Amino acid sequence: MHQSLILLLIVTLLLGACSRIDLAYRNLDWLIPWKLDDYVALNEEQRAWLEPQLQEHLAWHCSVELPRYLDWLQASQALLDDPDSDTLSTQLRALDQALQRLAVEITPSSVELLRGLSPRQVEQLFEALDKQNAKLREEYVEPPLAQQIAQRAERMSKRLQPWLGTLNERQRARIENWAEALGAQNRIWLDNRLAWQQVLREALEARRGADFAARMTDLLQQRERFHTDAYQASYADNRRALAELLADLLELADATQLSRARQRLNSLHNGLAKQQCQADEAVVVR
Repeated sequence: MHQSLILLLIVTLLLGACSRIDLAYRNLDWLIPWKLDDYVALNEEQRAWLEPQLQEHLAWHCSVELPRYLDWLQASQALLDDPDSDTLSTQLRALDQALQRLAVEITPSSVELLRGLSPRQVEQLFEALDKQNAKLREEYVEPPLAQQIAQRAERMSKRLQPWLGTLNERQRARIENWAEALGAQNRIWLDNRLAWQQVLREALEARRGADFAARMTDLLQQRERFHTDAYQASYADNRRALAELLADLLELADATQLSRARQRLNSLHNGLAKQQCQADEAVVVR
């Protein structure tokens, strides 16, 4: 878990549900508690405390961040007509900034939630994370490097298919070159994830201490401080490589692919624009 529980869940549900982001918005009241149970089972007192906290965060997210997402989608439309890696890098940085604002927003609630975990709940949390990490290692790190690269290219192609449809030969070749250039990035990524979790584990072991809030604030809001040297060294280059990949793929796209991407962006924009912030409705933590 590279973020706190709430941050992880909201990011996953709001930023990761690209195809049905409107559906995610309408169902956050039950999706978040349901996913939370994948990591730790809260008691009734904790659930009662969490309800108004979630309500406050979701109201903030809808009223403050939702308009930013609409602007971001609108800006992305222009890239279809004039794909530029520098502009795409700016768009990607905007996503980083959104995550940072979200981290700042939920830090106080995350601190209190994690501070109140029982010893057994902390065990449950890391048992779930250890199980997840073992699965990630088996899937992404243990296969031979050539297989990792091939799977990386396949994952990217599948992610792009809803946006561009069937990729042409030159696009597939470009993705393969990008995937190969990343080399052993899977191991660097997993090692960085484990390093962050180790610092989290140490913080939770001292969660009754006076400096717990400060330690968690650093973990959530200054995550780059805890990057491994290898991850820190590769991050900027990898982000730039991704921007260049996307720019090249759009340059290689035909009219049908660009039309499909434009329709998808419009659909996301229209779906989010229809959302209404309902701060007066209670979120029920089941």
